[in-house]
Formats: sequence, C-alpha cells, structure tokens
Amino acid sequence: MEPLRLDDPEQFGAYRPVGRLDTDAGEMRAPAARYIAQAPGGERTVLITAPHTDATAADHGHAGRFHAAAAEAQRLGGTAGPWLAPVSELSTGGAPWWAMPYRPALPLPAALDAQRGPLPERTVYAVGAALAETLAALHAGGVAHGGLDPTAVLLTGDGPLLTGYGTVSAAGADGSPRESMAGLIPEFLPPEQVAGGRPRPLGDVYALAAVLLYAATGRVPGGDPAADPQAQYPGDPLTDPLAGDPAYGHDPYAADPYASDPYGTPANPLDLLQPALRAVLEPCLHPDPARRPAAATLLPELLRAAAPGAGGPGPGAAAPGTVLDAATTRSGAALAPGWLPRRVSAALALQASDVLAAETEPDPAFLAALAAEASGTPDLIGDATVIGRPATRRALLAGIAGGAAGVAAGGAAAWAATTEDPPPPPTAAERLAARNTGSKRLTGAAPPVLWGKGLGKVEPVGPPVVAGSSAALVVAKSGVFAMDLRTGDELWEQSEVSPAGPAVPLGDGMVMVPGKDLTVLDAADGSVAWTSEKFRKGGRTPYGALLGVAGDTAAFTVKEGGELTVVGYDLAERRELWRSPGSAAATAALFLGGSVVLVPEADDDATHRDKPVTVSALDLGSGEERWAQEYAGMAGGHWAAAGKDLLVATAGKDMRGFDVTGDGAELWKLTAEPWDEDTSNPQNFGPPAVQGETIHALDTFRAVHSVARDSGEEQWKRNPQLAYVGVLVQAPALHVTPDGKVLIAGDDTQVLAYDADGGDLLWRFTDMRPGKPKYAHRRRVAVGKDTAVVASGSSVYALPLD
Repeated sequence: MEPLRLDDPEQFGAYRPVGRLDTDAGEMRAPAARYIAQAPGGERTVLITAPHTDATAADHGHAGRFHAAAAEAQRLGGTAGPWLAPVSELSTGGAPWWAMPYRPALPLPAALDAQRGPLPERTVYAVGAALAETLAALHAGGVAHGGLDPTAVLLTGDGPLLTGYGTVSAAGADGSPRESMAGLIPEFLPPEQVAGGRPRPLGDVYALAAVLLYAATGRVPGGDPAADPQAQYPGDPLTDPLAGDPAYGHDPYAADPYASDPYGTPANPLDLLQPALRAVLEPCLHPDPARRPAAATLLPELLRAAAPGAGGPGPGAAAPGTVLDAATTRSGAALAPGWLPRRVSAALALQASDVLAAETEPDPAFLAALAAEASGTPDLIGDATVIGRPATRRALLAGIAGGAAGVAAGGAAAWAATTEDPPPPPTAAERLAARNTGSKRLTGAAPPVLWGKGLGKVEPVGPPVVAGSSAALVVAKSGVFAMDLRTGDELWEQSEVSPAGPAVPLGDGMVMVPGKDLTVLDAADGSVAWTSEKFRKGGRTPYGALLGVAGDTAAFTVKEGGELTVVGYDLAERRELWRSPGSAAATAALFLGGSVVLVPEADDDATHRDKPVTVSALDLGSGEERWAQEYAGMAGGHWAAAGKDLLVATAGKDMRGFDVTGDGAELWKLTAEPWDEDTSNPQNFGPPAVQGETIHALDTFRAVHSVARDSGEEQWKRNPQLAYVGVLVQAPALHVTPDGKVLIAGDDTQVLAYDADGGDLLWRFTDMRPGKPKYAHRRRVAVGKDTAVVASGSSVYALPLD
C-alpha cells in the first residue's frame, strides 16, 4: 500500500482513503487512481477507482464518460466468472468514482517489484489461464474488454482480477490514433487499436499476450528497459508494430528473430521465454488480427503447456485443482495452492496488515446502513448506491491467517461492449471476425461502432442522411459526401454543389440538396440528376430556400419583385404547381390534411416565448390560404405533423396540439411538471417525435414523455437520472426507429437509446471528439432500417440498431 499524497481526496462518500494501491514511479501509470478506503470503524473496506484529477481538468467530458461506462459495467452484472472485478458501488454526486470489495491485491507491476524480477512460469500460466477464460466468456457474450494492460491485472491470494474497464473506449473516438492519449499504455494496445480501430476480441488476445510477456520477462514492450524498474534484461524493447505495413504493421521479429543487443541479450523478448510458453504467446502477438487465436482457443493451449511433461513448469509444479475449482472454472487447476510466489504472498499479507492498522472512527449512521443491507435491501451510503457486501475487518483477519485475504466477488462487467463486424470488408481480419460466434450483445451494453470516419476540417451542415439501405450522406459547405452504410467506405464526393442545409431523400434513389440552386443528385453515384433552370440563382425568379418535401411535392421560396413567394413544385414532372404569397418568418413546411402548413423557425434560445407567431395553411392542390393563426407563447417552438389532421408543437415547458382540417384552433395543451424542487433547472421539451397514435419528446433532463395524440394526456414519463452529465439547455430531438421499438437521441456528449414502450434507457454510447474541443457540440443522428449514423463535430460514425 502506497502512502496518500497531499492532493488526494479526503473522502469518497462514506469512505476515507487510507492508502494508494498504485505508485506513480516507473513508466506504467495506471489509467485511473486507485485507493484502499475504509468506512468509519473499519467495518467496510473497499478498493475505489477514480479518474486522475489532471485528466478531468484537461477534458471537461472525462468525468461524464468515466461515470457512464462504470454505470454500464455495473448494470451489465456478473457474466464472465470470478476473475472479472465487480463494480459494487457507484457514486451519485460530486467527483465520480466506483468501488469493488477490497481484498489484498497487487497490480502486476507491483508484483514484479515484490518478486524482484519476472514472475515464475507457473504463475504466468495461472494468470494467463484465468484471464483467457474471463476474456473468452466476455467475447462469447459480444463484449470486448479493450483496456488490458499490466496495471489492469491485480494479483490476489485467490487468483488474478481483471480491471481497467474502458480505458481505450474512453480515451478517443474510432479513427483517432491513440499512441499519445492520456490514460493509455500504448505498448500494450494491439496495432489496429493504436491506429484508431475500435476494441475487438482479437485485440484483447494481443493485449493478454503482451501482458504475459511482460510478466514472464520484466520487459515493457516498446519501452526503455533502463527506465523500467522491473527490467532485468537490458536491450532493445519490443518495437512499434505499426512501423511497417500500413494495414497491420510489420512483424517486429521477422527480419532476424535471433538478433541480440550489444550486451548479448536477445533483442526479441520472446527469446527469453521457454519454448512452450513462447509457442503459446507468439501467435497472439501477430500484427494481423486474423493470425491470432481466439481467447477460447488460447485457454486450453495455456493449460496444456502448463501441464507436466509439456515443456512447461515441469513435474510437480502444479498441484491438482480442488473439486470446487473444477466445478466452477476451467482455470481452477492452474490456481491450486502454490501458484503465487512466496514474496508476492508476503507482500499481500503486509498490505493487509497495513490496512488493518489504519483505523477510522465508527459512524452510527453508517452502521445503521450496514444493518439495512443485512436485511437484503440495497442501501444508499454517502453518495453511492451499494450492491453486495465489501470486505469487513473479520474477512481481512481471515485472509491474513491464510497468507492472503479473499472476499467473494459480486457482479462483474466489461466497459467496452461490442459485437463482431457484419460480413466483411475484404481483409483476412474481417473475414475471421465475421466467423466469430460472439455475436450476441449483452442487455444494457452499448452497441459496437460499425465504422468511424474523421472529416478533417470539414464540419457537417445539419444531421447526416440515410439514403435507401446502402448509403449515408454527409452534407458540408464544400459539398456532399456519401459513405457505404455498412463499411464507411467513401462511395462518392460531389463538390459541384454548394449546400446550404441537410440533404432530403426522395423516391427512386434520388436526393435533393438545398443550396444556391434547386439540385437533385443520384444517391448511387452522386451525379447531378437535374437542376431547375427556372429557379436558379441569378434568374428571373431565383430560388430562396427549401421549406419541405413530401412525396413528389416540394415547397420552397423564391424572390419575386423583392418579395418572398412560396412555390409548390411537382418533382416527378418538374413543373410548378402554384404560387402563394410567403413570409420571411416561415422557414419550414409540413404536409398534412391536404394542406401545406407554413411554420416559423425553431429556436431553443428564444427569450420571448410569449411573443405571438403566425402559422398558415395553404391548400396542397391550389396554394390558396385555408387559414392563418397567431399563437402566443410559441416563439421558437418545434413543429411536427401528427397524422393527417393534427399539428403538434413544443415550446418551453408546453406541448400543444392544433386542428389542421378546421381553422387551426388549439385542441389540447400539456405543461411539463417539474422533476425536482429546483425551479432554476429548465424542464423544456425538445422536438416532438410522432409514432402512430403517440407523441414522444425529451426534456432537458433527458427524460422521455409519451403523450396521447388525440387527447394530449401524458401516458407516461421516465427520467433516466443520469449523473455527471448535467441538465441540458436545449433538449435533443428524438428519432423513432423504423420498427417503432426504440427512440434514439444525441446530446452534447453521447447517443442514448430508449425503449419506445416505457422509456427505459436501453444503452448509452459516449464518444470523444478528436482534439480538444472548446465547446460542447450536439451529436446529430439519422436513423435507418438497422443503422444509426451520428455526426459528432467533424467525425461521423455508425451504430447498429439490432
């Protein structure tokens, strides 16, 4: 146990830290700070993980991403056996942190320090078998760990524990190189993740082999042995695997696997291994993921190599496993008594003694909470929700008596949830991934990123567009870009148009692009299908702005004699239908009930809600005005068509329904009730999303409201009560998936998915914009049949909706 520093927190909820688990000495700094902490009186001892203060200071979204992923890990629960560290407690206010039941534990680098060199081969096999079994269980459930490095492995008397949830996923978005990102140890990342690829099961296999190589040799891959306190062998480290082939990198040992440094030590750290262990690890470190074995294949290879007579530790090195071991885990036999070196066991016992010596005063309120927990009811202690029972003083004493402490682990989860890619881009790695059986995503896990693209300095204009079933369109001021919806590969670029707004999909594979001219593109190849000569810029009636499209009819404005005029246009026959006097206040058109309803611009920052706005309805066939109404309190509101006869709008805390077939009269009004007593937090509605007879809308707390279309009665509302993300100034728009089962929204830091039938939060996907953005930027979403495309600043990525 390391001493506390002056700048360490004094309290985590009900717990006071008594020491640090990690040291900042050496090259490997743990991606998060870890503290051994006790409740008053020492009746509860936990291991707390919190983000480094410098990380949260440098990145305003770091705390939110840390807490969101820890909450997801807690929600996923125990799915991968006893060697995956559980998230038993999670903060609900203040600085974020999560806790697990404490047992004396050493991070792998500290274990090498205690051993004064590399670990015995028997220990390496035992650790490898337990971690391979854990990863195999995760991968079978559609989960990739994505953050495996030596600091993520804790050695306890009962076996290793895998921690390190989500370090890769939280560090940067797909497509962003990660070798210099804070919170990562790039030497243990597989080449494809260093280059910006998403965490995948075969990447975990690479990381596991690198960790075992470090444990067996004391060598830090890619580091400087002279600067590494555990390095026992001077010489060149494992070279950068990206320094060769641009796709995977060259094999760093291919040129001369028996080369040595000036001291005579093999430059290839694999040459320091016994043949049996080398034969297991070397294929796992191949730069090409397709050449690596799966974790489920690696486990029996480790157990077989460790068996006496197989060239492993040798006869008598491993005692038979117990009946309990055999019944619970395949790796139990490798963790039979004696698997842990005596020096490491002594260090664990010393840590337990130090923890016992760190007493705190009893707290009656805390002891009362313990009594409530004993009754089987989850309790709230300090600012944390507690699940399970962390280590008590009695458990620690029992552990020391046995040489090392151990407490039964509760639920476990992995931070980065992912399924394998759908059928393949033409690479060997993708073909192998497509054959992998781990295709089921765990309940509550965020979906994998199908692909991600950086657009450089190009920033999209409005949300992306899903065109048909095969293309995603991104519109920027410099042109239109189309990407394959499945792979993200660029299909075409059209720079001859100057877009002024989002593209609008039409029938027959066409897409309209509003800009300086009224232009329609062929979504298959980006060619210009046609441009209206009559309404072009510089002509007699220059095109102004597109108001809306429904079927074969478009409504747009033109400038005529210095005045704005609304034009109805037949897109199929490319002819004008009618003209009607327009208004500069009308910026959008909705088509319903045989009318074209002209509505004003939405503006969530509207400060004068009571200012009246004018809405008018034109006959769809003739353009004649059917009615016009002034509505008070609707300035800056969001408008939507709800069926053939209802116009629905949200503005501030109000949602209203208006009769379109009559004279535009108000039919009903719903005012949002506050979630809490803090009236300074605005609970404003976002844009309405219509699903049959139901209208959904988010508020600024990211809560979903479901309203009956005909009556305006609120059917239900559900607040996900997300911590560390704050109340929004502007509520996001909701998008209904084509099957009507899921609602998708993007806010300033994440994409959220809700159950359309009850508002339960299904998953959250948090991304990190490349670079250091100076301000929050709303994630803009487009939903296709089975894919959501998200624009996040100058990045675009796709999520599956399975």
